[in-house]
Amino acid sequence: MKQIRRLDRGLARGEAAVAATVLLLMILVAATQAALRNLTNLDFEWANLVLERMDWADSFLQKGTLWLAFFGASLSTFDEKHIAIDVIPRLSPPRIKQFLRAVVCVFSAITCFYLGRVFWLSVLNNAREIPLEYSVLGPTDDMVHICDAPMQLLTDAGLSRPEIFCGLRNALEVFGATMSTPDVALQLIVPSMFIFMAGRFLMRGIAASVAFASNRLPEAVEGEG
Repeated sequence: MKQIRRLDRGLARGEAAVAATVLLLMILVAATQAALRNLTNLDFEWANLVLERMDWADSFLQKGTLWLAFFGASLSTFDEKHIAIDVIPRLSPPRIKQFLRAVVCVFSAITCFYLGRVFWLSVLNNAREIPLEYSVLGPTDDMVHICDAPMQLLTDAGLSRPEIFCGLRNALEVFGATMSTPDVALQLIVPSMFIFMAGRFLMRGIAASVAFASNRLPEAVEGEG
């Protein structure tokens, strides 16, 4: 159990680091956007050109907010700061408290797992639609995703392949997730974090079950209230 708790603490630190990085990037992008818009009001033409190239910024800020929300939710489960009605556990003897903890954690794990599954299927459904900017007309007059199209076809159409996204798309295909756009790919944070939280709840449910069965309280560790 100590190894599991140590792993959980390490993962929580990683989550916090990613969340902090996303937040800093969002602040940087939002501040840059605001500065450029102010410069456009002063008739700086180059600011308009930069803003046009930053057409991805609004989408990034939207998806960044989504990422922060789910990393925050996951970290709250680590610190056990999520919503709880704990009157009964506080009034219960230690062993009964562990039993209630096990029941709640297992139920929460099951709930998170099925929510993750639902959102996973929803994201895959969204990924079936290929927007025009990520498609090209194939030799048989069917639309081909820009990442799957031959290079000659892209050259003839005057298009270029987004190598970073296409590389990520190929990696996600290993898990059966064929993404159509970066926006859709970023939505995978929702099912991923639900499944991650399900695993965390399950581990804590197992620890509480062991404590209840052995009639011994688990050692106080970081992240447990």
